Amino acid sequence: MTQSYELGTEIRTLSNLLRRKMVELDPPPELVDLTPVQRWLMSYLHENAGRDIFQRDVESAFCIRRSTVSRLLKSMEESGYICRQSVSSDGRLKKIVPTEKAKAVHSEVQRRIREAEADLAKGLTEREIRQFLAVSKKIKANLS
Repeated sequence: MTQSYELGTEIRTLSNLLRRKMVELDPPPELVDLTPVQRWLMSYLHENAGRDIFQRDVESAFCIRRSTVSRLLKSMEESGYICRQSVSSDGRLKKIVPTEKAKAVHSEVQRRIREAEADLAKGLTEREIRQFLAVSKKIKANLS
């Protein structure tokens, strides 16, 4: 008998639930103008503070299209959370730099992300989490 798999449906359902959960977490006034993806980007910039981050790095890290990243960065720049600076090696490249405003709310952003991660991992063992991440990585490779 052939097993029927509905991986796409499960992944989409998880995505919807996660998006809803992130919206549910009522952000404090200092984060009200940041979407969950913008908060994750701020965290990514902080985690990679020692190196230059460019738009293509964000596209790759979050598996999102160039046009989506362009809108995301433009919005964050207009809100004062990032600025884009030219690099001396290539005038066409602009590195993404968090502003003082972003640095000021970083600890609250991190706390919110840790809270969401804890909710996601509730009831899962370390082994199950590692297996999920390994399977997820394979699925991403299949779709790339």
